[in-house]
Amino acid sequence: MAYISNSNCIVDGRNLCTPNGKIAALLIDMDGTTVVCQPYFDEAADEFAPFMSFIGVPKQIAHDTLSKVYSGSMPHRGFERERFPEALIETYELLASAHTLSVPPEDIEHVRSILKGIGSAPYFRKPKLFPHAMEVLNRAHDRFMLICVTVGDYEVQEYKIRQAGLDKLFDYRIITLQEAKDELVAEAMHDLNIDPEYSAFIGNSVRSDGICLNKTNLIYLPLESSLPKATDKFPQGTGFSQFNVFNWREAEQRAINPLLRRRDQGMRALAGQPKTGSDKCGGCKTRRPAKTGSTTKRS
Repeated sequence: MAYISNSNCIVDGRNLCTPNGKIAALLIDMDGTTVVCQPYFDEAADEFAPFMSFIGVPKQIAHDTLSKVYSGSMPHRGFERERFPEALIETYELLASAHTLSVPPEDIEHVRSILKGIGSAPYFRKPKLFPHAMEVLNRAHDRFMLICVTVGDYEVQEYKIRQAGLDKLFDYRIITLQEAKDELVAEAMHDLNIDPEYSAFIGNSVRSDGICLNKTNLIYLPLESSLPKATDKFPQGTGFSQFNVFNWREAEQRAINPLLRRRDQGMRALAGQPKTGSDKCGGCKTRRPAKTGSTTKRS
């Protein structure tokens, strides 16, 4: 994990400088943005429905009831890994009562154990990165501090980060059970001297990620829906830019690269140098290392 002082924005050959003498960062959501998430919960729901059909509840009714019990209670239910298994058991008990199911007392704990196993399975599946996420983040790493900001159980999210090969790519990570991330983002930006003007949050949820548009630019990347509600909306009039993209390559070309161009133009103007630039950072005057490549290259 690389920590960066307020007076030096050149770290391990990475140029993170902004015209304001601060650090440029990408704050990145995990589930549904960087790694696949929702299909694993859908598979668990699809496993729950036929199990319920074996004891007399039609599959579609079981599926629909689970959706109402779990999705309808989020985010108030919480994001610990026990919550989804709890929702399966709660749904089973609700349906058992409604359909007057008779399960022998000696089998009830066995049923609960099966449901707990179904509900726990999605959390420790080997994470699958979305196409081009790794290559885009690798290129961005040279010019941005990369910070993971993810909601969920600490052990589960750490497991996903390690298994996805992202542990050495992220400079810092924030793992929280608090859905709205804007306050945590603001605190991290203050503590790490991050420049909101030249940074961005990348996420797929209008509600939990979109709120960060109050603190910095937003790259909205809806690769998966994230328990959407009809009342979800983006903040208006924040003064920051919102980039709406549909895959990681587009995020690089239409959001990350424009942020870099904006930043480089500001650095040249600050340094009063011709278009070829300077060997010193215009913000903090740190001498820049020789360039070995550019993240602005289009793939």
